[in-house]
Amino acid sequence: MYKMKTKTKVASILILVSGLFFSGFLISGFFMTSNTASPTFIPPISVPTQESDPEASFASSGTNDMSSANLLPGDVILIGTDNSMFDYLIPGKWSHTVIFGGIAGYHEIWATEEGTWVPQGEAWVVHSTKDDTDSGLRTSRYKTVVNDHAGNAVAMRILKPGGALLSASERSAIVNFATSKIGQDEGYDWNWLGKQVGIDTCDPEIAPDGYYCSELAWAAYKSVIGIDLDGDFSPFDIGVSPEDLYWSPYAQVIALEMNSDPNGNSVPGGAYAVDASNDLYKMTVYVDEVYYDNDYDPWPKGDGEMYLKLWIGEAYFPSCAAAGDKNDNHLDEINEAGNDIEKSGKGALDWNAYHYALFSYNSYAKVRVQAMEEDSPDGDDGYPTFQWWWSPSQWHSYVNNGWYWSGSRYDMGDCRYTIWFRIDTVY
Repeated sequence: MYKMKTKTKVASILILVSGLFFSGFLISGFFMTSNTASPTFIPPISVPTQESDPEASFASSGTNDMSSANLLPGDVILIGTDNSMFDYLIPGKWSHTVIFGGIAGYHEIWATEEGTWVPQGEAWVVHSTKDDTDSGLRTSRYKTVVNDHAGNAVAMRILKPGGALLSASERSAIVNFATSKIGQDEGYDWNWLGKQVGIDTCDPEIAPDGYYCSELAWAAYKSVIGIDLDGDFSPFDIGVSPEDLYWSPYAQVIALEMNSDPNGNSVPGGAYAVDASNDLYKMTVYVDEVYYDNDYDPWPKGDGEMYLKLWIGEAYFPSCAAAGDKNDNHLDEINEAGNDIEKSGKGALDWNAYHYALFSYNSYAKVRVQAMEEDSPDGDDGYPTFQWWWSPSQWHSYVNNGWYWSGSRYDMGDCRYTIWFRIDTVY
């Protein structure tokens, strides 16, 4: 279990005030079998777990070198700087959201901050913000807004329910939704407590008609695809923050540059960077069954209300598993699978649930599944965790080779997991 940083609790109060005013366990190694490959031994890899506290001082904005290469129109980019003012004000790690627009043609896209055209052949983004230049929706150079604005950056590709990719026309429609609203808005929407698909704010109006940054990305996908990207990370389920988008079950990390992991822990070498690769990969995880050797809190306390937590995809910055229903402190809770989550005493539950993630060629990869039992009086109980962890060279050998599995009821102590996975080339 991961605990939320203190700053998130402080930010919960600050965002409410702002809105009103501005209206492990590692498997040490085991064998897997595939329908096409021989059993393979997976060695353990240590993972940093020490959590660091935020410093009291506010840091400067910072810069990053995350490349725009191989990003596609409609990709969602989040940026932020550890220990900056907005890092404390806005819940979570991220302070700003932009939508990747594509590559500019000659005199095609206006660079608002510079007051000129985005140079031909350069990447551009569309977003909503407020500064000395303007307030509200605008287009900008990728380098100005992403690379020169913050120390941490992450690019995410959106999957549809069931793990399907967006078509080129759907991507264009996402970008067109955002750019078509430029000039219609009255400025930046300061009502962080709400969210709406249309450009009009609530009546009576407490903020300019328009969008705040993460609201724009949420509205575009809600309007065009019908996907709700709100991962419900924000306290009290208000608005939609950049962190809400990060923990959406449909948002998959494909590029990043980070100085710390999602919980503030240091990463190897002090920084971790992965650019989007031309050949993207999709992981499918099938949670077949969990056999429970005992019921931690039998009736009348808990009566065996079981659920799972999943964390899959990019190993240091994983996505929530697409098809998940609910997030809890950076892990995906699957509260309903197979319409059977109650278990009294020992025995098996058939989850029969598929989950999906995308990642790039140089990413580390991870599958983490933990059986949980809900217990409202005493706090939920966690069973031993099942985990696969691969370096890039390790998971490359599984690509396009069919299904692999843990074996039947792999015994972790107190519960036994039956889990399958496959990794396939997307393009």
